Amino acid sequence: MLRRNLLPIICLYLVFLFPAVAAEDWVYRMHQGDTLTQVAERFLKPEFTPEQLQVYNGIIKDRAIPVGTEIRVPIDWMDQELAGVEVRFVFGEAALFRRGESESVEMALGTVLNAGDRVVTAEKSAVSLAFADGSHLLIGPESEVVFDALSTFKGKGILDTRIRLQRGRVENRIKPVRGSGSRYEIHTPAAVTVVRGTDFRVAVDAQNQFSRNEVTEGEVNVTASGETVAVAAGEGTLVEPGQPPSPPRRLLDPPDLSGLDASYTLPMPGIEWPALSGAVSYRAQLLDSGLSVVFSQLVNDRFLTLPEQPEGSYQLRVRGIDELGFEGLSAKHDIELKIQPPPDPEPVQNATPVLHPPVFAGPWLNLHWQPADDAWSHRLILARDAELKVLVFDQLTQAVGALLPVPQPGQYFIAVEALFNDAESTSRSQIYRLEVPGWR
Repeated sequence: MLRRNLLPIICLYLVFLFPAVAAEDWVYRMHQGDTLTQVAERFLKPEFTPEQLQVYNGIIKDRAIPVGTEIRVPIDWMDQELAGVEVRFVFGEAALFRRGESESVEMALGTVLNAGDRVVTAEKSAVSLAFADGSHLLIGPESEVVFDALSTFKGKGILDTRIRLQRGRVENRIKPVRGSGSRYEIHTPAAVTVVRGTDFRVAVDAQNQFSRNEVTEGEVNVTASGETVAVAAGEGTLVEPGQPPSPPRRLLDPPDLSGLDASYTLPMPGIEWPALSGAVSYRAQLLDSGLSVVFSQLVNDRFLTLPEQPEGSYQLRVRGIDELGFEGLSAKHDIELKIQPPPDPEPVQNATPVLHPPVFAGPWLNLHWQPADDAWSHRLILARDAELKVLVFDQLTQAVGALLPVPQPGQYFIAVEALFNDAESTSRSQIYRLEVPGWR
């Protein structure tokens, strides 16, 4: 145990010693009623003490730590494994900027985001993220999001997560957070939204920095200019920079999707729904079987053409947007996307008869052929020359075979000719050369 009179001197010395390892630290922000002893008990391995945490952070008075103070904790001191946020889906174009980096890196399925990372999405683009506890965050088009704090433990859920929405829109489906120090916050230029588990959306207008909060389940607290407004499910609030939140406003009801089909055949046709009173535009989204958003788009009318998707089960969600820009409650409609079976192949037209090899059967010559389609008759020809001019046998027939007496010894040529309704149209089979030996 460190002596109390030596601790301030050691702390002042360590203030200059430890910043070099800050990049390897996990950061916890002190809340009302927190002490270093509680932080150590919750997060540190048994061999590490509150005094070590105090020294590491250069704290002189451990009993007077202001609310909001950031406490750095070395990763290898922690009792539980930290988990980042994983990318579940990227639609369109999105850039990921790692902490302290000016160049973006590729963001794809399975990419893990950590504290300090920044995500920027392009027009008509979206990124779906999943937390370790099953909570989800959807970053909408033309958005910029910075993860100031991103603390989730594997198997333990969200803890002290702070997201800075510079512009654009995010949608949140947060499972209830546990513990007095657990918190999920979204900061915008105009307000702070704090939740402990709910479904809600936050949007920032890129031009005037207005913030809109829309709650679809549970309740959120929105704070601006020193005033806090509780916003319940089905309500929204608008915050102008420098002003307190507006009184909660009721969101639009869901549009009626009951008339839509339950299944659609790929490629996707257009989908249309009835008008919703009070809606000036709509947002349509498509979710996969795991309820991760795979497509999100703003439309000014009631018609939508979805992009190509794999065959499977999906959920279509549509909500109206009122004249103040508030997005209402979503209607949900389950659909099945099926691949259209290929059309039956057109029957192959056999325009030429096919003569099978002639077979000797005693004193008879056995002939068979496959007739030509649409021929009104066939002509069986036996000749002494390959040009079929010196005829030995020439006869029209409706049959597909014939028995001819075996001709005198010598060389012969045999073929079948198809005759069509057009008097000038004929087609001839291949020509067989036939040798009749003298001994026959």
